[in-house]
Amino acid sequence: MSVSAGTFRWSDAYSVNVALLDEQHQHLFETIEELNQALQAGNGNSAIEPVLFKLVDYARFHFAAEESLMEQYDFPGLSTHRMQHEMFRRKINEFLSEHAAGKAGVAVSVMFFMRDWLKRHVMTTDKHYSAYLNARGIR
Repeated sequence: MSVSAGTFRWSDAYSVNVALLDEQHQHLFETIEELNQALQAGNGNSAIEPVLFKLVDYARFHFAAEESLMEQYDFPGLSTHRMQHEMFRRKINEFLSEHAAGKAGVAVSVMFFMRDWLKRHVMTTDKHYSAYLNARGIR
């Protein structure tokens, strides 16, 4: 994924075939595209704070939903998945602190972090629970 206009668009390739989780992932893509568009327009600094707060909310609600399903169905990779979620929360909190301290370039750092998160976590890690839950009738 290059960082350019329209980069962060949802497609079925990202689907985990669980409607609630896919819907939440789509909101994540919208949030990242919002930041991407702001960066393209030269407005990354003004957009970063609301985007970071949306990411905090996303982590709270989405990670709870994912982990609840994984726990309910005894997904064997739950502990590893939880650790990755915690890493995400810590990183977003670091970005919030950096932004509050007036550090330059936070918006760009967030964009690169999220690009990697979408590749590594949504496209790879989340696909592991997808097949597991789908085989148990969760859609």
